[in-house]
This record gives sequence, structure tokens and C-alpha cells, in this order.
Amino acid sequence: MAGGKFAEACPKFEASQQLDPGLGTLLNLADCYEKLGKTASAWAEYKEAIPLARAAGSKVREDLATQRAKALESRLSMLTIRAMSGGSAEESAGLDIRRDGVPVQPAELGSPIPVDPGPHTVEATAPGKQKWSSTVQLNDAQKLVVDVPALTPASPPVAVAVEPAKPVDTPPPEQSANTGSGQRTAAIVVGAAGVVGVGLGTVFGLGASSKWSDAKSHCSAYPYGCDAEGLDAQSSANSKATWSTISFIVGGAALAGAAVLWFTAPTGAEKNVAVGVGPGSAVVRGSF
Repeated sequence: MAGGKFAEACPKFEASQQLDPGLGTLLNLADCYEKLGKTASAWAEYKEAIPLARAAGSKVREDLATQRAKALESRLSMLTIRAMSGGSAEESAGLDIRRDGVPVQPAELGSPIPVDPGPHTVEATAPGKQKWSSTVQLNDAQKLVVDVPALTPASPPVAVAVEPAKPVDTPPPEQSANTGSGQRTAAIVVGAAGVVGVGLGTVFGLGASSKWSDAKSHCSAYPYGCDAEGLDAQSSANSKATWSTISFIVGGAALAGAAVLWFTAPTGAEKNVAVGVGPGSAVVRGSF
């Protein structure tokens, strides 16, 4: 930091504070953030240092932290996030809003929150709704409001029909001995797709867990005080977790459909069967 390499110094102070917390390290980290232009992060660290210095009986450090925090207040950039303006309680159910990958608590909605100058991405998701996101740029001491609109319903899943192969030549009735082999073949195909879906869900789930661990190692007070690598790891973990959930749902639905096909296969004349598989559902049409 003495050499002016603040972008390199701040992560080292963050690591030091995480491994061995100390009032001196915390004040150095706040000073580094301030020199780097991360006014909100610096202000938050100074505010945290005030009661620690008071408890330690260090009047000099308490006064220093108080003065530096007060001097930064006029420079703070403030971001206000308002959820679902005009939306009903039903529309707001399950709504998940994140700022730069970090969940926004309900108490924070509608209130100006100090953030560091620069780009910030606000995302909103809800069950059965399309994802919404917006990126805004805040300058020093700027105040912005982001309104999260009512989310658009997600498109319904498209069913895929699987028709059993028709025999070229139909044997005479006395020689016909169809045991539902075509339907059982379709069951095997659909079941294999279900196994693949469950496998992908497991892979994505393990990847999400690993990314969450990486994110925590880059945050001084998880989920706050995260550096750029920590935020990237959080975003990657969220994406992998979403794909894991989708894969498990599709895989489970396919396995359920395969079980229905297998155990309802006809033992007499072959019947026409259509199977539809979508996220969270399996549809079987025909006579058995």
C-alpha cells in the first residue's frame, strides 16, 4: 500500500483480517478501500472499527475511525431497490432479488443502501417466472433507484411425443403374440434420459457446492465484503445450482414416465402410446 498498489494491497489486508482479525488490520483495510475509491466498503469498515476501538480502550483509534467515516458520508453512492411496484402479494411470493449476486434482504428493499461506485447488477427470479436483470452505473456520491417490475410468466414446457414403431407386416391373429415390446422399448429410452438428467443434476450440484466454498474464501464477512473473485464464484454457484435443480426435475419426471410405460405395457394387441416429458411433469396418452 505504501507503494500505491492499492488493488494488490486490499486483498492481502482482507486475507489477513479473515485469518487473524485485528483492529489495526481493519483500519488499514478501510484506508486501502478509501484510496481505491471503494467508498461504501471503506465507510462500512470504519463504522465496524468504532465499537471495537471503544471496547479496546483506544480513544485515538476510535476518534480516527469516527472522523474518517463521517468524512466519507457525503461521498457515498446510494442504490435503492424497489420490488414489484404495483404488484400483488401473490406476484411477490417466492421473489428472490440479488445485487451483484448477493441476496437483498426484505428490510433493505425501498431503502437507500451505500454501494461502491461502479457497475452493479440487480437480478430478480421467482418460481414460474422469467428472470429479470438490469445493470446500472453509479458515480461518486450518486443516488439511483432501480424498480424491479412484475416478472413475466415463464413459457410452458414443450411436450415431446414418442410413438412406438409400427410393424411392416401384421401377422394373422392366431400368430400375433405382442407383449408390449414397443412400449417397453420406449420405457427404456425415456428411463435412460431420466438417468442422464439425474446424473447431470448431481454434477451441477457438486459444482455449485465447490463454487460456494470458493466464494466464502474470498469474502471477509460472507456474504459481505466479497472481492471480484468471490462475486464471480457466487454467480457461478447460483447458475450451477439452478441447472442442478432443473436436471433433477426433468430426470425424475422421465424416470416416472418410464416406470408408467414399463408397468402398463399391454400383453395383447399393441396399443398406440404417446409420452410427453417436461420440467416437473410426465404425460402418457393412449389406451392400455
